Amino acid sequence: MPEAADPQQSIPTIHVIDDDTDLRTALLGFFEAIGMRAAGFESAGAFLEHADLSEPGCILLDIRMPGMTGLELQAKLTELGFPLPIIFMTGNASVATSVSAMKAGALDYLVKPFSSESLMQATKQALEHNAELRARDAVSLQMNALVEKLTRREREVFGYVSKGLMNKQIAHEMQISEIMVKLHRGRMMKKLDARSIADVVRIFDEVNRRA
Repeated sequence: MPEAADPQQSIPTIHVIDDDTDLRTALLGFFEAIGMRAAGFESAGAFLEHADLSEPGCILLDIRMPGMTGLELQAKLTELGFPLPIIFMTGNASVATSVSAMKAGALDYLVKPFSSESLMQATKQALEHNAELRARDAVSLQMNALVEKLTRREREVFGYVSKGLMNKQIAHEMQISEIMVKLHRGRMMKKLDARSIADVVRIFDEVNRRA
């Protein structure tokens, strides 16, 4: 079960996942003392069951725990599509394990006992990284919503324009007149709020990045 909770979803949460009760309690007390929101979990299973994965934040995660390990939880979160930044904690600095964690997307790796300075630096970086990702995803969702407004023909023109084709070439590919291409193109750009070809390309690339 989580040991701390807060209804303010906009405030980032530092999820502390460690089966060491003393360390978990100490970390929660540390973050509370400096005015940061934190929640503690004694296992990966408890975290998956009770944490709100949609909220902003990061994870302080022990590598070795009974049941699901830290690396297994990392893989599970990636599979679920909730890539919260992870800072691994371990009492045994294994090079192989640290390499595996970092290759799988971990943001940092702290060896116990670690200083409050290194903890704060890693946590700050993780929260900033999460904020950047969430902001980028929000923009992507907005772009997808705009693209959803396009008709089938407008989407075809959208794709061809993003590839750099001229109106005459698009007309040939779609087997329609250049006048119709210009009509679809004008409507497409208006719906996407695109002022230039560069805007069209940027929207196309961003939408397809999420696909």
